[in-house]
Amino acid sequence: MKEYFIRFFNFNNWANKAVADYISANEITDEQVLLLASHLAHAQRNWYFRVIGQQNDVPIWDPLPPSSLGSKFAENGALWLSHLNDLQDTDLHTKLAYKSMAGDPYLDNLADVLTHLVNHSTYHRGQIIYLIRGLGMTPPGTDFILFARQFPQ
Repeated sequence: MKEYFIRFFNFNNWANKAVADYISANEITDEQVLLLASHLAHAQRNWYFRVIGQQNDVPIWDPLPPSSLGSKFAENGALWLSHLNDLQDTDLHTKLAYKSMAGDPYLDNLADVLTHLVNHSTYHRGQIIYLIRGLGMTPPGTDFILFARQFPQ
């Protein structure tokens, strides 16, 4: 199961990089695109620190400078992969205690949190891609199957 999550997070990192590189290369300044990309970077950071027991959430809707998106995604991705590599399969069934941004306490299975994190990213990348199309541009492909074809197991 650990190997599944490592592959899932490698996909997430690949897709985030594709979006960040596209935003940078095309000098996209659309406020909604940048806000959603920033939201992804903040949420991935917040969840990482929750998982390692050092929750110190940053506001998830604060915009980041477009030039920092790529490095934020890369930093988050490296943290996540390092953490996943250190886990044992049995760790994925542990319960994670944390508080939501509203301060509500939760206790969730770590594997469910990891699944949520990548699904959350996929959801918002879809929104970003939709907005890029609305700008009259052709966005990058970020579907899992494209990653799987490029990086077969």
